[in-house]
Amino acid sequence: MTMVARTLADLRTQVDARGLGHLNAVIGDATTGKPFALVLARRDEVWSTYFLDERGLVEEQSIRTYDDVEAAAADFLRLLGNLARIEEIDAELAARRQAQRPQ
Repeated sequence: MTMVARTLADLRTQVDARGLGHLNAVIGDATTGKPFALVLARRDEVWSTYFLDERGLVEEQSIRTYDDVEAAAADFLRLLGNLARIEEIDAELAARRQAQRPQ
């Protein structure tokens, strides 16, 4: 079983090692306004994960809070894994649609 990240640097290493570095994720920057990003940052004295919308604003319903960085990092990795799986499914569906088109 993989150890949970204990620092933001550990988390970046784990994200890259799992092949998730290409996803639209922001680690440690609570001031980012990057559209459609998954963010892990310390906000209001707690660790949070949340999504940003197309304008780079926090989707309030997506906010999850944690007392420590380890719990936040574990959930962040889980959410990134879910995003990667959605990306795989989208690619598979696009390939199927392409294969079904008449030549």
